[in-house]
Amino acid sequence: MTIPSLSAPPLPRGLTYARARLFLGISGVGSAVLLTAAMLYFRVPSRGLSLSAAEPLARAILSVGLLCAFSQIAFAVFDVIGGSSLVRRQPWRDPWLARWLRGVSVQWVVWMLAATALMLAARAAGNSAAVAVFVVVQFLLAVWRGRMARVIAHLPIVPTPARIARAAAQAGLDVSRLQVLDCPDEGFVGGWSGLTARTLVVPARWAQLPEPALAAMLLRRRIAGTSGAHTRGVIGAIGWNTLGFVLSLTLTGVSPASSAGVITLAAAMTLWAFLGVLLLPTPSRAAVFALDAAATASVGADPVRAGIERLDEWQDDEPVRSAGVETVFHPVPGRSARIARLAGDAGAVRPWHAHHVARHALWLSWGACSPLSRAVHCNVGRPALWAMLPGD
Repeated sequence: MTIPSLSAPPLPRGLTYARARLFLGISGVGSAVLLTAAMLYFRVPSRGLSLSAAEPLARAILSVGLLCAFSQIAFAVFDVIGGSSLVRRQPWRDPWLARWLRGVSVQWVVWMLAATALMLAARAAGNSAAVAVFVVVQFLLAVWRGRMARVIAHLPIVPTPARIARAAAQAGLDVSRLQVLDCPDEGFVGGWSGLTARTLVVPARWAQLPEPALAAMLLRRRIAGTSGAHTRGVIGAIGWNTLGFVLSLTLTGVSPASSAGVITLAAAMTLWAFLGVLLLPTPSRAAVFALDAAATASVGADPVRAGIERLDEWQDDEPVRSAGVETVFHPVPGRSARIARLAGDAGAVRPWHAHHVARHALWLSWGACSPLSRAVHCNVGRPALWAMLPGD
């Protein structure tokens, strides 16, 4: 499916690509937060939908499905800007609509499966059972993260390039654990798929990195797995989302046994996800610094610096970032801050370091039908980055 390219006007003077995407993300996230807050304040779901657990299941799911489809349409304008206009060096702009339709369709199906499971559990055994189902759904999303990334964006598995295989061997990684995906989006960085470090997804684009830098970046991934930082990030994200789920049930007084209950819960969990966007980047940045230091202690600063610089060029391309902007909006520190700390930090990952807890929490919030995970600035409009968000 091909549509004409959508071209964006030149950015205003002084507005960088990274800052333009940040403003887009603020607009999208802000709109989602205001809309869901208004829905909760005016009790829109309970006024327009049934609160009865006796509502026929098919009718309840139909109501939830229509509203979830409406949310996809409501935020389409942000997706168009972020995915088809406000992108750089993207040869995939022409078939953007087909990719977007595939992505939102997969998300809608995941939402419907989660909503059905929550509704059945709540009807059978109450809210406690719904909480248990939500935890299970998050575990499944974590385990299937790599597979879901391929399904959402149709990313093919390709043979491991010799350059990546050599670098993996230098990094102490078993090449058989690598899964190389061909992704046209330059912001895709892959990562560990699963609760534990079992399968490492690597973008084929990484073969363009200088081999020492490539080995250093793969070493960082190995350390994230062997140190438990990846697992702690996933478990921390599940714990954060589950806490929000319980609080949402308690404060709203609803049950996901009804269509109104599911939509109310989704709105409350969107506000909780927004709170996570504000609070979880701080521990996420600490884990990034720790992995940088651990890799530097092993291979030296130069390869790590080269990898940081190239990967940032493929993502935000923002060499310098103010402390205030970074604290609020960025779970991955800016490249100047990371490079400045390479020589000074002790090279150890501590038991409290949880890698990418902020971005795992966004991905796993799909289990609560929250749309916020794909409205943030780093992946809005880019389905290839919805399951495996950009990172370090």
